[in-house]
Amino acid sequence: MNIQRLKHRRVAVALPAKDEEDRLPACLAALDVAAGRFGGSVAIVAVANNCTDRTVACLRSTRLRHAVLHWSAVSLIGEHRHAGWARRLALDTAADHLIDTTDVLMSTDADTEVAPDWLIRSLWHIHTGGADAVAGRALTRRTERAALGSDAMRRLNMLGRYYTALDWLRADREPTSDDIWPRHYYEGGASIALTLDLYRRIGGAPTPPVAEDRALFDAVRRAGGRVRHPVDVRVFTSGRTEGRAPGGMADAFAQWIAQGEDEPLHETYAFPAALTPAQARSEDRLSFRTLGGAIDRAGAMIRARQSAPTPQIEPILLPPLLDHDADIGRERNPQFLDRGIAGLGVIGVPEPVDEQQMPT
Repeated sequence: MNIQRLKHRRVAVALPAKDEEDRLPACLAALDVAAGRFGGSVAIVAVANNCTDRTVACLRSTRLRHAVLHWSAVSLIGEHRHAGWARRLALDTAADHLIDTTDVLMSTDADTEVAPDWLIRSLWHIHTGGADAVAGRALTRRTERAALGSDAMRRLNMLGRYYTALDWLRADREPTSDDIWPRHYYEGGASIALTLDLYRRIGGAPTPPVAEDRALFDAVRRAGGRVRHPVDVRVFTSGRTEGRAPGGMADAFAQWIAQGEDEPLHETYAFPAALTPAQARSEDRLSFRTLGGAIDRAGAMIRARQSAPTPQIEPILLPPLLDHDADIGRERNPQFLDRGIAGLGVIGVPEPVDEQQMPT
């Protein structure tokens, strides 16, 4: 990768923050490391919305070495007090720090730590790989999953294995030259990148109260933008069960951990509905009791496709739970995912889950 070709692009990172005094310092430190690895112009634009803790004090005292931090504190009122408007405000403010149409607007979450190569790889996919927007992968650390308890970790890992299999089967069923395998299907606010020109063309970020991240990528596609889902653009997000945005990832974790074995899983379907979720019915939903069988059937489908006479996409494995912290290993060795097979998403060992089908 020729980093020098990318350095003339300006980058602005939008960072909405709601009561994140505990996790914000690590988030900003990781962004600064990524800015140092990139070596070009990077502005981090944090918007503290309706905070009641020391988030603002943290922003006020933060000094970065490689990026320039801009921040503001706002109070969203009435029907606008939700994640959709918080991210829109952060993205609009960050966009004002860019100039050229090919400059890159990015966003992550305040409870998230980006990988050291997050900026470089995102820009490479846009300016060399032919993408107009990049949806990166969000993973949780194994240590945080383990802290939720063994039964919770077992459930999350099962979901991770199932959605990893779905990633492969979807890619095999719907190959595309714009978004080749290995790819994932996660489109979350923890890792967003798009050109300034494209952001202006879609008229700014949509503002639904939940799933504003997926709404943004939907707007990109409607505008003719090419979205890449690369497995080498990674962030590490919180595995907490008490979140800041109602209907977000923390609520999904809490629901999965607390629900009964026979209760239907939200937007998690058996075959063949799993491959066309827009056409799925409520009776197609899996439970944790039936999920194991679905994983076995998915593995059988993958093995059958891999043994077909026509060339197939790169093979995938559904390995058992690893004994070490696979997430930390990847962080220390950024090239691992270039050689390995990855699914997508936010949970599971060794490969995480597709948030495309997560409760929102």
